[in-house]
Amino acid sequence: MPSAQPDLFGRERGKHSVIIRTEYAKLYMDTQLNHSSGYFTDADMSLDSAQRAKTDAVLRSCRIRPSMRLLDIGCGWGSTARAAADAYRAEVTGITLSSEQHAYAVARETGRPAGRRVDFRLQRWEEFDEPVDRIICVNAFETFENKESFLPHCRALLPPGGVMVMLAVTAERPIFRVTPKGRVVTLGESAGFDVAVSDSLSTHYARTLELFVENLRRNRAEAVALAGEVEVDKQVAHYAQCAEFLRRGMNDMFEFVFTAR
Repeated sequence: MPSAQPDLFGRERGKHSVIIRTEYAKLYMDTQLNHSSGYFTDADMSLDSAQRAKTDAVLRSCRIRPSMRLLDIGCGWGSTARAAADAYRAEVTGITLSSEQHAYAVARETGRPAGRRVDFRLQRWEEFDEPVDRIICVNAFETFENKESFLPHCRALLPPGGVMVMLAVTAERPIFRVTPKGRVVTLGESAGFDVAVSDSLSTHYARTLELFVENLRRNRAEAVALAGEVEVDKQVAHYAQCAEFLRRGMNDMFEFVFTAR
């Protein structure tokens, strides 16, 4: 992993970035380990319910049919990829740069029916060159270094009428290393997509991050034992600051649906 790894919103966190370990992630994420925004369709929703609502919404937007080939770019611990294989009977490939996430996702495939197993790979998106019918990218675009080439690369993988759904944080101010919403639309259209954009989803991500903070504080002793006091405090402060940026409108988040022309 690069020594200067971008954080959730694309800003570099310094020379030695924290790699989120699976046992540590279990202390504050949902049970399926989604390090991305949930969709809080009800004010009283649990983190688990909100993450499932997000997964369901993204997969519905992707318009998947059985036996279609789906690529999950930045698949994390594999939750959305598994859901696509289970609910839609898609042929799913999930790619990640994290050996920790990859090992966990592969282990979860043990015992699953052969027709619903996900092909998890430790691979960069730039290196994936196989044709697919659908693509999803859930809160991973923000961390990519080569954002300008991402959508053209994805368009080359899809047939006409193919669909890609991307959930992404945006920012209009140049101080953030994330892409403005309008620029994402322009890049998509230039790559050969028709682009549809949701209403703002910033409050959903803010609530997700606030729950991450609450869970880390509640499980502080276990978190400190795994990562150390300094790193836990840094991460709590980071998530709290990111949530504040979203609440104040300094960052935003949207669901982009790209349909290949």
